[in-house]
Parts: sequence; C-alpha cells; structure tokens
Amino acid sequence: MALEEEVRFLRQRVFDLETHCELIEQTTTAKQRKKTEEMVRKSEMLSMIGQLAAGVAHEIRNPLTSIKGFLQLMQANATKNEDYFTIMLTELARIEFIISEFLVLAKPQLVMKERRNLIHLLQNIIVLVETHAILNNVQIFLHFEPELPLILCEESQLKQAFVNIMKNAIEAMPDGGELLITVNCEGNDRVVVQFIDDGVGVPEEIMPKLGEPFYTTKEKGTGLGLMVSYKIIENHRGHIQVRSTPQKGTTVEIQLPTE
Repeated sequence: MALEEEVRFLRQRVFDLETHCELIEQTTTAKQRKKTEEMVRKSEMLSMIGQLAAGVAHEIRNPLTSIKGFLQLMQANATKNEDYFTIMLTELARIEFIISEFLVLAKPQLVMKERRNLIHLLQNIIVLVETHAILNNVQIFLHFEPELPLILCEESQLKQAFVNIMKNAIEAMPDGGELLITVNCEGNDRVVVQFIDDGVGVPEEIMPKLGEPFYTTKEKGTGLGLMVSYKIIENHRGHIQVRSTPQKGTTVEIQLPTE
C-alpha cells in the first residue's frame, strides 16, 4: 500500500512539473510573439515615416536655402539689429538639422559602406561629445576587448547614431555621473556595443514609445534622434535593445554584424 501511495505521489509530481513547464513555454512563446510584433510594427512605422520624410524634407530644403541666402546678404549689409539676424540664422540651422535627420529616414538610401575600426570611431565621437559631458559633470569611459574585428559600415551615419545615444545618456544625468561604453565580440560574426549610464532611467510605461516619431521627454527635443538611430542601425543589419530602471540608469545595447 505504501508503495502504491509513493507511486501515486511521484506521478502527481511528474504531472505538476509537466504542467509547470508547459505554462513556462506558453508564457515565453507569448512574450517572444509580442516582441516580434512590436519590432515589425516599429519597422513598418519607420518605413512609412521615411517615405513621408523624403518628400517633405526636399520640399522644405529648397525654399529654406533661398531664405538663408537672402538673410546672409542682408546681414552683410546691416548696420543695426545684427542680433536678429544671428537668431534667425541659428533657427534656420536648427531646421536644416531636423531636415537632415528626416532624410536619414528616407528609403532607399545609397550609402557606401567600408570596413572601419569601431574603437577608433567611438574614440573620435567621445572627443566630439566630451565638452557636452564636462558641462554636465559626466565622465565617459571606454572599455573594449583587444583585437576586435573591423565592421562594415557607413561611418558618418554610424557616428550620428552613436552621438544621439551618447547625448541622450549625458542629458539623463543632470546631476552628473558616469557613461560606460563597452565593446565586445559575440561569436564570430557580431560586435556588441553597450552604452551604460547611471541616470534617471526610463519609466516602464514609456519604454514601448522609445524610437517613435516626435515622442520626446525633453523640453526642446524633436523626438527624431532615437528614431534616426534605430533606422541607421537597421540599415546596418543591426539591432538596438534598451533596458532601463528608473533612478538607476539605462543601458542601450547595439548589435552589429562584422560581415
């Protein structure tokens, strides 16, 4: 009798374990499906915005060039109110920058990709953003594996993506902090770049909106920077993943193929 009870108990335990495993598998599958659907949605949205952006940007750029040219002529002959011209030209430069970001989203893009040293590229970018970091009392550290493979990329675009991400990280630390950039190999065909800050973090309810057009938490933001970065990495057959904990910091991980 005792043996029958033990067998019955063991069978129940096996059944419970099988049920538990099945539930875990169902939950994991649902999460993966949701993640895939979200990636498809963002990809479709970027494609749509890109098509719209190309037309709008070209239509705006032509009259903008004329306005800027006449303003510069007027400024050269002006004897007073020179500050007004400076302000107007500064605002025109901002519009031109937004247009250039729009054009990055346009499809198709003819880019010449070449093999580049990712560490040298990151070191050059750190020099560019260092002043911005110092003003915000942020220290930048770069750690990397030795003898990393070269990556096939369009250097200026990849710089633009990295600058956007690093500026976001710096501005997320208004009281100062550290930005750690790590570069490692993953297998034989991928390089992983992580931008790790100890800033204010991103609330969980905002995470799904990251990379969407015109969504920003900054007072003077356009909501285009991160979206452009997503598009650039996608054009390089890469992937961006953002992990964040409010009041602890954010990690932006970028995976790039070496071939």
